[in-house]
Amino acid sequence: MKLYEKFANDVERLIRQGVYRHGDRVPSVRQASQQHRISITTVLHAYLLLE
Repeated sequence: MKLYEKFANDVERLIRQGVYRHGDRVPSVRQASQQHRISITTVLHAYLLLE
């Protein structure tokens, strides 16, 4: 599994757990990349998977 797929799965799990509710914003690409120590490109790929 690629890193962006793993990160997308993690974000999806947080959504299902209610950490992010309908209408909430997930962290910005830059913020997520800094928090998780992954590249901006990886976060972008993950967020595109979640659209």
